[in-house]
Amino acid sequence: MPTDEEIYGASFPLVDKLRLLAEWAPLIGRLQSVMSASSPHEQALAITKTLQWAAGKSGGTSIDDEAAYHLEAILKSPEGKAFFDWVVQKVAQA
Repeated sequence: MPTDEEIYGASFPLVDKLRLLAEWAPLIGRLQSVMSASSPHEQALAITKTLQWAAGKSGGTSIDDEAAYHLEAILKSPEGKAFFDWVVQKVAQA
């Protein structure tokens, strides 16, 4: 059974740790854009951009790329934004 250090990369050589950090560093910037969004809708759009970036890392399949693309298209449409705003309002009232 692998140890926590092996699972989370603590036992990786320094060069591998730096390569991993450089590869995933853009995620930090994308998460900052989620946190700094001015409205729930803007946050949702930033989350879809983050999902698109993460889906691009999967490499072997395109279904996650397509799903994130369609989700963004729905949220950007007037109907999608209205539905999203309605859901947020209902959740806030609960």
